[in-house]
Amino acid sequence: MIDTSDGLLADLSHVAAASQVRVDIETALLPIPSAVAEVAEMAGVDPLDWVLGGGEDHALVATFASHQTVPAPFRRVGSVSAGSGVTVDGARVEQRGWTSWRRTE
Repeated sequence: MIDTSDGLLADLSHVAAASQVRVDIETALLPIPSAVAEVAEMAGVDPLDWVLGGGEDHALVATFASHQTVPAPFRRVGSVSAGSGVTVDGARVEQRGWTSWRRTE
């Protein structure tokens, strides 16, 4: 389990690296709050970009065994399998989110 304050993709990449697995996010399962959708429309951006890469929402994401029922208030948003990294709908995506201690040249 990890909080998503750095963004869903960024924080799941930590889980995937530490566990040596691939995490696949299924966008059809991601909730997009109506307020986020409304503001994204006004700004002319895809709200999914904010859901995947935005942070500071302080939600939790956790993994559960495939045979377990996901306990409330968690919801299934993807799957974990052999491999590495984070994919979205099966495809590799650019890493988004906050990265602490990033070295810039």
